Amino acid sequence: MSAYSSDSPAGVYRPFSAFALIWAVATLAHQLAFTFWTESWQGWVLVIAATAVIYRPECVLRLGILVVASIMNLWHKLPFVPNHILYEGMLHLIMLIAMGGFFLTGPGRGEFGRSKKAFSSRLVLLLIAAFVKMLYFYLPAIPHGAAPGAVTTLFLIVALWRFLFGPGVVGAGTDYYDRIAPVLRVAVLIMYLWAVIQKLNWDYFNPEVSCAAQLHREIAVYFGGLIPTAPWALMAAAVGSLVFEMGIPVLLFFRRTRYAGFVAAIGFHLWLSIHPAAGIFSFTSLILAILIFFLPLSWGAQLQGLWNRQLQWLGKGEIDRGRRFARAIIVGVFFVTLIIQGTLYLTIARSYEVFHIANRIGFFAFFAWGCWIGTCYLVAGWKARGENAALPNRARWTLAWIGLLPVLLNGAYPWLGGRTQTSFSMYSNLRSEGTGNHLFLKRVDLFKLQTDIVDVRESAPNILGPSNRPRGIQQFANLGHHLIPWFEFRRLVSEMDGDFEVTYVRAGEELTLGRKNGENYGAPAAFETLPLLQRKFLWFRRLQDLDGPMCCTH
Repeated sequence: MSAYSSDSPAGVYRPFSAFALIWAVATLAHQLAFTFWTESWQGWVLVIAATAVIYRPECVLRLGILVVASIMNLWHKLPFVPNHILYEGMLHLIMLIAMGGFFLTGPGRGEFGRSKKAFSSRLVLLLIAAFVKMLYFYLPAIPHGAAPGAVTTLFLIVALWRFLFGPGVVGAGTDYYDRIAPVLRVAVLIMYLWAVIQKLNWDYFNPEVSCAAQLHREIAVYFGGLIPTAPWALMAAAVGSLVFEMGIPVLLFFRRTRYAGFVAAIGFHLWLSIHPAAGIFSFTSLILAILIFFLPLSWGAQLQGLWNRQLQWLGKGEIDRGRRFARAIIVGVFFVTLIIQGTLYLTIARSYEVFHIANRIGFFAFFAWGCWIGTCYLVAGWKARGENAALPNRARWTLAWIGLLPVLLNGAYPWLGGRTQTSFSMYSNLRSEGTGNHLFLKRVDLFKLQTDIVDVRESAPNILGPSNRPRGIQQFANLGHHLIPWFEFRRLVSEMDGDFEVTYVRAGEELTLGRKNGENYGAPAAFETLPLLQRKFLWFRRLQDLDGPMCCTH
């Protein structure tokens, strides 16, 4: 157990509070990478919850609301989320399971009992608002439309705001932190291991198509001719990325190499975040937040001391005043950046090109925070050199360990004939379809979803292209690629509105389907709506070729 508690005096390092604060800031960074959430009540609930944690990071209950809000937001967006956001959802599942034990059988039960008076009436109001919102969605008799939707959403947001920003704190955060930290460290190891395994394919080491080579070239553009892009440099980028991704978790797990692990993780992921692809800086923000679980107490004490000096400077000698300014700066920068992004969409267009401009603006807001927190980690670790670098919590059995199962299985899905888009296969050149391109793994068709491939030849309107008003990352994934499993083809066809026509090849036969004057024609199965769970948890990459070199895909 940690020597520090949630009741430690202000200015003393509290592992849970530090984790909650950094995690909430990382959540806001995710929201700046993909701003589609602004049109959903789930997105605004998540932003409010993250803001509340920034203002009261010592409260376990408020972090619990953040975790639940993030899972709801994830469910709303599934399956069209980046790899790392789905992975974060798995981490939140682990946190949620641990939260249940903490409140049902752990010290959280007593903590909540002591704070019940402060929370009870506001909690009842929040539950009523959530129930009303649920009735709005699931009861056919309830009037639907813009006005009822806005009213129920406003009621929910007001109730949530009163709950999160009112008085009362559920402490004992150290106990909860000790429950989740060992499990999440293992989850980090599994994620990196699968990321390396998926990259062990022939095309990842082919400089002409390798994702590592492509990312390296596109980052090098920002530095003029200073960064070499010769074939040897591109091959070094491919090999080097594997060295970093396998080396980082190994270095972090051992006390003698832990500082080197922090240096490698911060340097490697900040470098990757420079790339203009949407979401890479969001992934880096998650990694920087995860590093807190590998922070020894001696480093934490130095980190808190560093923060105290910064807050004292910011508050002109008063730490509490500096803390208020720091919170206002974080939240203020987030909303100013968000307003600028929204203004671009409103004044120019909600288009593919504007999306990338807005993403770059979000990147600069993130990068300032990323460089700051990365520097703080390294300065704290350097100042604590020679001190005990052991991690503050040892593994003990809790139900939270069960939450590792989805993390373990996620990387296996391509090899079982399942989904390929969010299986730790980001920028890996991996192709499990067809004969595959992996060095040693071969697909076993347990799910039989990758065997039926459709080649989309023509469509009007283009079912594979981004819409005029993109609604999510589905609109931007692997543009121009035309080979997709029948499952994904069925999703696109069944969700098409209005009249359309598609010419495609399936099992060597050229076929046509579509809708004319409201009447469907062609394969009836293609128009059948996918079952809910399949629709939410399955997503497949679009490919250019099943036999030639595998080009870089997300």
